[in-house]
Order: sequence, then C-alpha cells, then structure tokens
Amino acid sequence: MLASLLPGFRDVRSALVAGYMWFCAGWLLIGHYHPPSAGLLGRPALELLELFGTGGRLAAISVLCLLVGEVTGTVVQSAFFQLSVAYLRRLTAEHLDRRPGGPLTVFRPISTRALSRVRGRIRLDYRRHQESTTSDATPRGDDRHEVDRLTLEAVQEALYMWPRLVVAKPELYAEFSRLKGESEFRDSLLLPLPLLAVAVCVDLSVPPWVKTLLLVATVLADGYLFAQARQRFRQAHSMIAHSIADGTVSSAAMGAWESPIPPGER
Repeated sequence: MLASLLPGFRDVRSALVAGYMWFCAGWLLIGHYHPPSAGLLGRPALELLELFGTGGRLAAISVLCLLVGEVTGTVVQSAFFQLSVAYLRRLTAEHLDRRPGGPLTVFRPISTRALSRVRGRIRLDYRRHQESTTSDATPRGDDRHEVDRLTLEAVQEALYMWPRLVVAKPELYAEFSRLKGESEFRDSLLLPLPLLAVAVCVDLSVPPWVKTLLLVATVLADGYLFAQARQRFRQAHSMIAHSIADGTVSSAAMGAWESPIPPGER
C-alpha cells in the first residue's frame, strides 16, 4: 500500500514544499516591512480567519501553498524542458558527432552513451534491412546520414515516450517516475530557496558578513540543486533511450527496420 502511495506523494511533495517556502519567505518579508500593527488585513478578513480556527487556517494555508508551489514549479520545469528540446534541435544528422556547445549543454537530456547505443541499434537494424531486401550482387554500406537522422528522431521521441510506459512497461515507468520526481523536486526549490534566505537575513540580528556568508552558501546550494536536477532529468530520459536500444521499448523512428536482435549482438 505504501508503494502505491509514493508516486502520488512525489507529485504533491514538490509543490507543497516549494509553496511553504514561498509562504515563509513572504511572511518574513511582509512582517519585517509591514508589521501587524499596520493592519494589512481588514476587519472582515480577520474575523473570517478567526472563524476558521487553527485547523481551518492551517488547511487553507496548505492549499494556498500547494497552488503557489504547483504554479511556480510547473513554470520552471516547463522552461527547462523547452531548453532541453532546444538543445536536441541544435543537433543535426550531418554533425551528430560534434555536440553543440554553449549554455544549452547543461540541459542535455540524453547521455552520450545512450545516444551512441541508440545509434548502434539503428545501424544494426539498417544492415539487417539491407540484407533482407537486397541481393548479394548489390553493393552494401551504411547510409550514415539516414542512420543519424533516425537516431535524432528516436532520441527526440524519448522525451515524449513516458506516457506509453504506464501500460507497456510499468516497472520502467516506476523508475522513470522516481528519477523525474527527484528532478522536479529540486527544480521547484530553485526560486523560493534564495528568496527565503534573503527573508531570513532581513530579520537576522547578526553582522553583515554572516548574512553575506549565508547568502553565498544558499547560492552554492541552489547551484548544486540545479546540477542534480539536470542529472536526474538526463538519467530518466537516458533510461528510456537505453530501453529503445535494447529493444524493450519500440520507437516509431525505428519501426520500418524493427527486428529482434539476438542478445549477443546488442
């Protein structure tokens, strides 16, 4: 029963934790610059909060945090996903061996090994297709451009293949969901973490150098979370790419040449 609850918990955890961080940061900043005596809430709003009671207020705050965290987390994750798509679009069949450099390299969604294995699988399927459709007198060889083109299509498809795993490969989807959830959790913390650190420093009665040290440590921690999130994202989608190379998951890009491969030739 606990195992069945974990996927749902992972979905809620990222948004809820991020939302509470946003809430705490806002509470500290508003409380510092606008103390309660300033009367931010009107009398009807205060009476309504009193009517809710402690439990009702906690429930309302939790729902609010969940919504805020869900929105901000989704925006960040969508932006990073589009950057990963943009990286793949920079790859071309003519220069597949020369990976594009620059900042987009950080958002590389597939590992080099996974890409090479998909390429090798497509090359082997291409040779098998040639052997079955051409005579012995016909010259044979790899059409490198065609192989690399299909490799790119298969790799790009891996970014959108996960919904099919729910029914086709539940065990693979469970591992993919775990890695993707870890990535999303870290992405959700990237924005509220530094804001919360600033809010805490505003209320701390310590020397400026201590606040500076805390902020620097927060920036380093934020960078570490970002690097971990990108690594988990890459691991999740590389796992799908490896499954395509193994033949355990079918790809539309390889459909024309799909054929079983003996284990010794993989």
